[in-house]
Amino acid sequence: MTEQPSGLFKTAIKDPAVRLAALGGALAGAVLVLVVVMLSGGGHKDTPAAVQYPPAQQGQVAAIVTPAPRHVTQSATAPEMAEPAATLAPDNYPSLPVARVEKPESAAPTLPETPLPVTEQVQAPDAVPDVAAVAPLPEAAPPPLAAKPMIAIVIDDMGVDQRRSARAMKLPAKVTLSFLPYARDLKKQSAEAAAMGHEVMLHVAMEPESSEADPGPNVLLTGTPEAELLANLRWNLEQMTGYQGINNHMGSRFTRDLAGMRLVMGELKARGLFFLDSVTSRDSVGAKTAREAGVPFATRDVFIDHRDDEAFVHKQLAKVEAEARKRGIAIAIGHPRDITLRALKTWLTKVQADGFELVGVSRVLHRPAPAQTGLPGTSG
Repeated sequence: MTEQPSGLFKTAIKDPAVRLAALGGALAGAVLVLVVVMLSGGGHKDTPAAVQYPPAQQGQVAAIVTPAPRHVTQSATAPEMAEPAATLAPDNYPSLPVARVEKPESAAPTLPETPLPVTEQVQAPDAVPDVAAVAPLPEAAPPPLAAKPMIAIVIDDMGVDQRRSARAMKLPAKVTLSFLPYARDLKKQSAEAAAMGHEVMLHVAMEPESSEADPGPNVLLTGTPEAELLANLRWNLEQMTGYQGINNHMGSRFTRDLAGMRLVMGELKARGLFFLDSVTSRDSVGAKTAREAGVPFATRDVFIDHRDDEAFVHKQLAKVEAEARKRGIAIAIGHPRDITLRALKTWLTKVQADGFELVGVSRVLHRPAPAQTGLPGTSG
């Protein structure tokens, strides 16, 4: 049985206002209960909530590691030949000594009085290196050593001054005579030199650094279209016969040009000729491009007369002897000048008596492996 209200309470619940207030209170209480339940985690299970990492896992996010750029992980320069780069004389041959580069096993050389700063090539941080620039160069077999130290004396600029050129041909021992391709009676002069027991070369004019120096006609110039450069080169090579190789006349600018020198080496390879780098620029790529193309090559060690002074010439000839004793081979370049020819006339006989062997340049060549194919680069 349901208990019935009585008295004042019974009267209150009959009042509509009291009933409305009671209903509102009940609704408010229900809302309050719902809010409390939701705040305590009883909401919908799909409602996203903030992710909280346990204290032991905070700060343990793995670092993002990216590989180093190619220009950091790869070498920027190709290995160079361990050939010494002796005293450097520019195109007009003033006195301009530079630091020598020796083989690792050699004793430390005496530095010249005023060494030039070494030029460094800095690669841009975002640059991608050329594959050809970082690829190892082909191996090159060094010239075989003989029982005696070998000396190759080269007299270039031959042929234009025919009187002094004739005197050079009469030197009392074997030397290498390099003729300018624009000399008069060139074939006759070179044939006479060969008949007298000398080795004969062609002295090809290449672009100098100074615009005031005149290298002669049909000079090989940087920036020349490939067809024109090749035509000029072939003109030079076809002015004489009976020679085995060439060296550069001037060329302190051209021998630094990779594309131009590659074209030259391609033509020398096709004709079976060698290349002697006169080293008028310390940045010459002559040896590098010769090795690439499979062209036999050599590099000059000493200039003997870039000062037209008799005492200086004798001093330089003493350097040639010292270089030959140390390495077994020395290559020196001089010119048909009165002082030079007079000094050589007595020195050539003396140096043989002192136990040195005088040879042509062809005896002291580095002989590379077979040529690579598809070398990049043009002259333009």
